[in-house]
Amino acid sequence: MGLFTAPIPNPFGVKAPIQQINEYPLWSEYVALALYFTEVAGMLMAILGILEYTGNYPSLSKKGAPVAFVSTVLAFVFFAMDLGRPFAAMSSPLEALANFYHSWMARGIVFVSGLLLFSFLYMLTFLFERFVKNRIWVRVLFATLGMLFGIFSTVYSGFEFAATTGIPFWNNAGLPVLFLAGGVFVGAGLGYILAFFTKGDEGIKARRLMAKLLAFAGIAELASWFLFLASVNYINVFDETAYDYLLSQSTFYADLIMSSLSVIISGGGYLASGPYLAFLINPSKKAAIGEIKPTDLPKAIKYAILIAAVFAIVAAYFTRADILFAGQYAYQTAPMTPFQSVSNQPIPIGSFGWRG
Repeated sequence: MGLFTAPIPNPFGVKAPIQQINEYPLWSEYVALALYFTEVAGMLMAILGILEYTGNYPSLSKKGAPVAFVSTVLAFVFFAMDLGRPFAAMSSPLEALANFYHSWMARGIVFVSGLLLFSFLYMLTFLFERFVKNRIWVRVLFATLGMLFGIFSTVYSGFEFAATTGIPFWNNAGLPVLFLAGGVFVGAGLGYILAFFTKGDEGIKARRLMAKLLAFAGIAELASWFLFLASVNYINVFDETAYDYLLSQSTFYADLIMSSLSVIISGGGYLASGPYLAFLINPSKKAAIGEIKPTDLPKAIKYAILIAAVFAIVAAYFTRADILFAGQYAYQTAPMTPFQSVSNQPIPIGSFGWRG
């Protein structure tokens, strides 16, 4: 009997054999897309919620609200496409509430369901603002709740992966930080694209703000990648297999290159067009009270940062997909490696009531 062959069940106790270590169902590209759109919707909603407190970006918020809601819907669609039981989405939130205390997957269902609800209500405050009394307070309320559920939805998958003892490569405390940084990165990228098409002084301020956020979020993304890689336990054959697989993937290097370029372009462009240099390049007229109007980014820099924003959006998907597939690759192949021992069977990669 091989080391990883399921033993013959004893005539007493549990009658069913232990399932082979690499025979559990695996998550597909649909799950990678679902996790990606969850972080897109979550952190865009978080950014919009914070901006709502300033009251200075109404046009940007109006453009961003439908994007956040549609992204949440896409996350649910891709989850349903992978899980095979879309109608279970109606009952799974209630079942998840009953298991909220001890299951990160249950918490994720609750968080994403809340994000779907409050992003929808937040969008309605713009579509039907004429009919909403005290719409400012109502909008701020829904934006705040959407912001909280957006942050929780973005990081929950990192905690879920980190709690998966059956896949040691995911069992890494750096994952929640990496996923949070990646979420802010993609949210800032989308925010800049929305700001790019916003006119007036609001658009100018929004572009500058999002360019700065994009640069800092990119730095956090790269730092979190190095934190995660430095925390990998190479002694474990699962980790070693997953690590080697990750380093063999072109998407991993594309992720790092695009993230680095995004930081250089957005950060360099913002600094090169700062208040003093921008005033020298494109002097703005002074208002009657003596204040200087906000100065827009030079056209070339504005379009360059737009490309950097696209880089951030693509790189964020690669981050989630690379982590997902590297861990699963090791999960499938490492049990066949000689001299590997395990103390127990891994936690199955299930889907909390949705798997068909």
